[in-house]
Amino acid sequence: MKRLIISLCVLAAWSLAAQNTFQARQPNVIVVPYVAPGDNEGEAIRAAMSEDAIPLALSMIKEQFNLRKFPTIDFQTEYQRVQNRALTASAANAKSSTLQAYVDGARADIYVTVRIDQEEFAGGAASVTVLMEAKERETGFSLANASLVSDRFKASKKELTQYALEGIQENFFNQLGQAFNNMVTNGREVNIVLNVDANCDLDLMGTAVGSEGLSVEENLTEWVAENAFKGNGEVRASDTGLNVYMRVPVYDPETGRPYPISRAGTAFMRYLNKLLETTGYKVTRKLSSGQLMEYIVN
Repeated sequence: MKRLIISLCVLAAWSLAAQNTFQARQPNVIVVPYVAPGDNEGEAIRAAMSEDAIPLALSMIKEQFNLRKFPTIDFQTEYQRVQNRALTASAANAKSSTLQAYVDGARADIYVTVRIDQEEFAGGAASVTVLMEAKERETGFSLANASLVSDRFKASKKELTQYALEGIQENFFNQLGQAFNNMVTNGREVNIVLNVDANCDLDLMGTAVGSEGLSVEENLTEWVAENAFKGNGEVRASDTGLNVYMRVPVYDPETGRPYPISRAGTAFMRYLNKLLETTGYKVTRKLSSGQLMEYIVN
Protein backbone atom coordinates (compact mmCIF):
# COMPACT_ATOMS: atom_id res chain seq x y z
CA MET A 1 0.00 0.00 0.00
CA LYS A 2 1.30 3.43 -0.83
CA ARG A 3 2.00 5.68 2.14
CA LEU A 4 0.89 9.26 1.68
CA ILE A 5 2.88 12.20 3.05
CA ILE A 6 1.09 13.98 5.91
CA SER A 7 -0.20 17.35 4.74
CA LEU A 8 1.21 20.11 6.96
CA CYS A 9 -1.55 22.45 5.78
CA VAL A 10 -4.27 20.08 7.00
CA LEU A 11 -2.59 19.54 10.34
CA ALA A 12 -2.10 23.29 10.79
CA ALA A 13 -5.76 23.96 10.04
CA TRP A 14 -6.92 21.42 12.59
CA SER A 15 -4.43 22.75 15.14
CA LEU A 16 -5.76 26.28 14.60
CA ALA A 17 -9.32 25.02 15.08
CA ALA A 18 -8.31 23.50 18.40
CA GLN A 19 -6.66 26.75 19.52
CA ASN A 20 -9.77 28.73 18.59
CA THR A 21 -11.87 26.50 20.83
CA PHE A 22 -9.85 26.81 24.05
CA GLN A 23 -7.83 23.63 23.65
CA ALA A 24 -10.82 21.71 22.23
CA ARG A 25 -9.95 18.16 21.36
CA GLN A 26 -9.40 16.92 17.84
CA PRO A 27 -12.68 15.59 16.40
CA ASN A 28 -13.27 11.84 16.43
CA VAL A 29 -13.79 10.16 13.05
CA ILE A 30 -15.58 6.90 12.28
CA VAL A 31 -15.59 5.31 8.81
CA VAL A 32 -18.82 3.43 8.04
CA PRO A 33 -20.38 1.56 5.10
CA TYR A 34 -22.92 3.52 3.09
CA VAL A 35 -26.48 2.16 3.27
CA ALA A 36 -29.67 3.69 1.92
CA PRO A 37 -31.82 5.04 4.79
CA GLY A 38 -34.97 3.06 5.48
CA ASP A 39 -36.49 0.11 7.29
CA ASN A 40 -33.87 -2.38 6.05
CA GLU A 41 -30.74 -0.54 7.20
CA GLY A 42 -29.77 -3.24 9.67
CA GLU A 43 -29.90 -5.96 7.02
CA ALA A 44 -28.01 -3.74 4.56
CA ILE A 45 -25.24 -3.15 7.11
CA ARG A 46 -24.95 -6.88 7.81
CA ALA A 47 -24.77 -7.60 4.08
CA ALA A 48 -22.08 -4.96 3.57
CA MET A 49 -19.97 -6.23 6.46
CA SER A 50 -20.16 -9.79 5.14
CA GLU A 51 -18.28 -8.72 1.99
CA ASP A 52 -14.49 -8.76 1.87
CA ALA A 53 -14.26 -5.38 0.16
CA ILE A 54 -16.14 -3.21 2.67
CA PRO A 55 -14.19 -4.15 5.83
CA LEU A 56 -10.95 -3.68 3.86
CA ALA A 57 -12.05 -0.23 2.67
CA LEU A 58 -13.08 0.84 6.18
CA SER A 59 -9.73 -0.28 7.55
CA MET A 60 -7.64 1.39 4.82
CA ILE A 61 -9.48 4.73 5.06
CA LYS A 62 -9.32 4.66 8.87
CA GLU A 63 -5.56 4.12 8.58
CA GLN A 64 -5.25 7.24 6.40
CA PHE A 65 -6.99 9.26 9.12
CA ASN A 66 -4.68 7.79 11.74
CA LEU A 67 -1.66 8.81 9.66
CA ARG A 68 -2.94 12.38 9.81
CA LYS A 69 -3.28 12.22 13.60
CA PHE A 70 -7.10 12.10 13.68
CA PRO A 71 -8.55 10.15 16.63
CA THR A 72 -10.59 7.36 15.06
CA ILE A 73 -13.27 4.95 16.20
CA ASP A 74 -13.30 1.49 14.64
CA PHE A 75 -16.69 0.74 13.10
CA GLN A 76 -16.01 -2.99 12.92
CA THR A 77 -15.49 -3.06 16.68
CA GLU A 78 -18.70 -1.06 17.22
CA TYR A 79 -20.57 -3.35 14.83
CA GLN A 80 -19.41 -6.48 16.63
CA ARG A 81 -20.26 -4.97 20.01
CA VAL A 82 -23.84 -4.24 18.90
CA GLN A 83 -24.16 -7.72 17.39
CA ASN A 84 -22.96 -9.36 20.60
CA ARG A 85 -25.39 -7.26 22.61
CA ALA A 86 -28.24 -8.29 20.32
CA LEU A 87 -27.37 -11.96 20.80
CA THR A 88 -27.81 -11.63 24.55
CA ALA A 89 -31.19 -9.94 24.17
CA SER A 90 -34.46 -11.65 23.43
CA ALA A 91 -34.63 -12.49 19.72
CA ALA A 92 -38.21 -11.26 19.67
CA ASN A 93 -37.31 -7.90 21.18
CA ALA A 94 -33.94 -7.26 19.54
CA LYS A 95 -34.07 -4.31 17.15
CA SER A 96 -31.94 -3.84 14.05
CA SER A 97 -29.66 -0.82 14.50
CA THR A 98 -29.66 1.93 11.90
CA LEU A 99 -26.43 3.43 10.63
CA GLN A 100 -27.13 6.65 12.56
CA ALA A 101 -27.53 4.61 15.74
CA TYR A 102 -24.04 3.20 15.27
CA VAL A 103 -22.59 6.66 14.65
CA ASP A 104 -24.41 8.19 17.63
CA GLY A 105 -23.46 5.28 19.87
CA ALA A 106 -19.79 5.72 19.00
CA ARG A 107 -20.02 9.46 19.79
CA ALA A 108 -18.09 10.36 16.65
CA ASP A 109 -17.86 14.01 15.62
CA ILE A 110 -17.44 13.16 11.94
CA TYR A 111 -18.51 10.07 10.05
CA VAL A 112 -17.29 9.03 6.61
CA THR A 113 -19.58 6.86 4.50
CA VAL A 114 -18.00 4.47 2.01
CA ARG A 115 -19.79 3.02 -1.02
CA ILE A 116 -18.19 0.59 -3.50
CA ASP A 117 -19.65 0.13 -6.99
CA GLN A 118 -18.23 -2.54 -9.32
CA GLU A 119 -18.40 -2.43 -13.11
CA GLU A 120 -17.64 -5.51 -15.20
CA PHE A 121 -16.28 -5.55 -18.74
CA ALA A 122 -15.96 -8.06 -21.57
CA GLY A 123 -13.19 -10.59 -21.08
CA GLY A 124 -13.57 -10.79 -17.32
CA ALA A 125 -11.98 -7.46 -16.40
CA ALA A 126 -13.65 -5.18 -13.86
CA SER A 127 -13.14 -1.90 -12.01
CA VAL A 128 -14.54 -0.40 -8.84
CA THR A 129 -15.48 3.12 -7.83
CA VAL A 130 -15.13 4.00 -4.15
CA LEU A 131 -17.34 6.92 -3.12
CA MET A 132 -16.52 8.67 0.16
CA GLU A 133 -18.45 11.41 1.92
CA ALA A 134 -17.55 12.99 5.26
CA LYS A 135 -20.39 14.45 7.34
CA GLU A 136 -20.73 16.11 10.70
CA ARG A 137 -22.61 13.80 13.07
CA GLU A 138 -24.84 16.35 14.79
CA THR A 139 -26.29 17.95 11.65
CA GLY A 140 -25.44 15.55 8.82
CA PHE A 141 -23.82 18.50 7.04
CA SER A 142 -21.54 17.34 4.20
CA LEU A 143 -17.90 18.36 4.72
CA ALA A 144 -15.98 16.55 1.95
CA ASN A 145 -16.45 14.15 -0.96
CA ALA A 146 -14.14 11.94 -3.00
CA SER A 147 -14.51 9.43 -5.84
CA LEU A 148 -11.72 6.89 -6.41
CA VAL A 149 -11.67 4.62 -9.48
CA SER A 150 -9.43 1.60 -9.93
CA ASP A 151 -7.91 0.53 -13.23
CA ARG A 152 -9.49 -2.40 -15.08
CA PHE A 153 -8.13 -5.76 -13.97
CA LYS A 154 -9.10 -9.39 -13.81
CA ALA A 155 -9.24 -9.30 -10.05
CA SER A 156 -11.62 -9.70 -7.13
CA LYS A 157 -13.69 -6.81 -5.80
CA LYS A 158 -11.49 -6.75 -2.70
CA GLU A 159 -8.30 -6.46 -4.77
CA LEU A 160 -9.80 -3.76 -6.99
CA THR A 161 -10.91 -1.82 -3.90
CA GLN A 162 -7.37 -1.93 -2.54
CA TYR A 163 -6.00 -0.61 -5.85
CA ALA A 164 -8.54 2.22 -5.88
CA LEU A 165 -7.81 3.30 -2.30
CA GLU A 166 -4.07 3.42 -2.94
CA GLY A 167 -4.89 6.42 -5.13
CA ILE A 168 -6.58 8.41 -2.38
CA GLN A 169 -5.70 12.06 -2.78
CA GLU A 170 -4.81 14.73 -0.24
CA ASN A 171 -7.64 16.86 -1.63
CA PHE A 172 -10.24 14.92 0.37
CA PHE A 173 -8.47 15.61 3.67
CA ASN A 174 -7.89 19.24 2.68
CA GLN A 175 -11.63 19.64 1.98
CA LEU A 176 -12.50 18.09 5.31
CA GLY A 177 -10.00 20.14 7.30
CA GLN A 178 -11.05 23.43 5.70
CA ALA A 179 -14.79 22.74 6.01
CA PHE A 180 -14.61 21.68 9.63
CA ASN A 181 -12.28 24.54 10.53
CA ASN A 182 -14.77 26.95 8.94
CA MET A 183 -17.57 25.38 10.96
CA VAL A 184 -15.58 25.73 14.19
CA THR A 185 -14.80 29.37 13.37
CA ASN A 186 -18.27 30.44 12.22
CA GLY A 187 -20.59 27.92 13.90
CA ARG A 188 -23.21 25.65 12.34
CA GLU A 189 -26.72 26.74 11.47
CA VAL A 190 -29.84 25.37 13.11
CA ASN A 191 -33.44 26.07 12.13
CA ILE A 192 -35.93 26.36 14.99
CA VAL A 193 -39.57 26.50 13.90
CA LEU A 194 -42.27 27.85 16.22
CA ASN A 195 -45.93 27.31 15.34
CA VAL A 196 -49.18 27.90 17.23
CA ASP A 197 -51.73 25.17 17.89
CA ALA A 198 -55.00 25.57 15.96
CA ASN A 199 -56.89 26.05 19.24
CA CYS A 200 -54.48 28.69 20.56
CA ASP A 201 -55.33 32.41 20.23
CA LEU A 202 -51.77 33.71 20.71
CA ASP A 203 -50.60 35.99 17.90
CA LEU A 204 -46.82 35.56 17.66
CA MET A 205 -46.44 38.85 15.81
CA GLY A 206 -49.09 40.92 17.57
CA THR A 207 -49.83 39.83 21.14
CA ALA A 208 -47.80 41.70 23.77
CA VAL A 209 -46.01 39.36 26.19
CA GLY A 210 -43.36 39.80 28.86
CA SER A 211 -42.53 42.82 31.02
CA GLU A 212 -41.67 45.12 28.11
CA GLY A 213 -44.89 44.59 26.15
CA LEU A 214 -43.19 43.23 23.03
CA SER A 215 -44.53 40.49 20.78
CA VAL A 216 -43.05 36.98 20.75
CA GLU A 217 -41.37 37.81 17.43
CA GLU A 218 -39.77 40.97 18.85
CA ASN A 219 -38.64 39.21 22.02
CA LEU A 220 -37.16 36.34 20.04
CA THR A 221 -35.27 38.75 17.77
CA GLU A 222 -33.51 40.15 20.82
CA TRP A 223 -32.91 36.66 22.27
CA VAL A 224 -31.33 35.43 19.01
CA ALA A 225 -29.07 38.49 18.82
CA GLU A 226 -27.80 37.70 22.33
CA ASN A 227 -27.56 33.91 22.07
CA ALA A 228 -26.58 33.08 18.48
CA PHE A 229 -22.91 32.21 17.97
CA LYS A 230 -21.11 35.50 17.27
CA GLY A 231 -24.56 37.13 16.98
CA ASN A 232 -25.23 35.35 13.69
CA GLY A 233 -28.97 34.69 13.50
CA GLU A 234 -32.35 36.05 12.47
CA VAL A 235 -36.09 35.53 12.96
CA ARG A 236 -38.37 35.26 9.95
CA ALA A 237 -42.17 35.32 10.05
CA SER A 238 -44.17 32.87 7.92
CA ASP A 239 -47.85 32.23 7.32
CA THR A 240 -47.92 29.61 10.07
CA GLY A 241 -45.42 30.90 12.63
CA LEU A 242 -41.80 31.92 13.12
CA ASN A 243 -38.57 30.51 11.74
CA VAL A 244 -35.42 31.09 13.76
CA TYR A 245 -32.15 30.66 11.87
CA MET A 246 -29.14 30.87 14.13
CA ARG A 247 -25.62 29.58 14.36
CA VAL A 248 -24.41 27.58 17.34
CA PRO A 249 -20.82 26.61 18.19
CA VAL A 250 -19.24 23.25 17.45
CA TYR A 251 -17.44 23.45 20.79
CA ASP A 252 -18.50 25.30 23.93
CA PRO A 253 -16.51 28.58 23.88
CA GLU A 254 -15.91 28.38 27.64
CA THR A 255 -15.06 24.71 28.16
CA GLY A 256 -13.96 23.51 24.71
CA ARG A 257 -16.30 20.52 25.02
CA PRO A 258 -18.57 19.44 22.13
CA TYR A 259 -21.72 21.56 21.96
CA PRO A 260 -24.83 19.49 21.06
CA ILE A 261 -27.27 21.43 18.89
CA SER A 262 -30.15 20.20 21.05
CA ARG A 263 -28.82 22.56 23.71
CA ALA A 264 -29.93 25.54 21.59
CA GLY A 265 -33.43 24.08 21.31
CA THR A 266 -33.66 23.51 25.05
CA ALA A 267 -32.55 27.10 25.75
CA PHE A 268 -35.10 28.37 23.20
CA MET A 269 -37.96 26.43 24.83
CA ARG A 270 -37.01 27.50 28.36
CA TYR A 271 -36.80 31.15 27.32
CA LEU A 272 -40.23 31.12 25.67
CA ASN A 273 -41.92 29.30 28.53
CA LYS A 274 -40.57 31.85 30.98
CA LEU A 275 -41.72 34.64 28.66
CA LEU A 276 -45.22 33.13 28.44
CA GLU A 277 -45.55 31.92 32.06
CA THR A 278 -48.26 34.47 32.93
CA THR A 279 -50.30 33.90 29.74
CA GLY A 280 -51.36 30.32 30.34
CA TYR A 281 -49.64 29.17 27.12
CA LYS A 282 -46.84 26.60 27.01
CA VAL A 283 -44.24 25.71 24.39
CA THR A 284 -43.53 22.02 23.79
CA ARG A 285 -41.16 20.18 21.47
CA LYS A 286 -42.82 18.64 18.42
CA LEU A 287 -39.87 17.36 16.37
CA SER A 288 -36.09 17.28 16.46
CA SER A 289 -34.19 16.01 13.44
CA GLY A 290 -30.63 17.11 12.75
CA GLN A 291 -30.51 20.85 12.14
CA LEU A 292 -34.32 21.18 12.30
CA MET A 293 -36.19 21.58 15.58
CA GLU A 294 -39.94 22.25 15.71
CA TYR A 295 -41.92 23.62 18.67
CA ILE A 296 -45.56 24.43 19.16
CA VAL A 297 -47.47 26.83 21.44
CA ASN A 298 -50.65 25.40 22.99
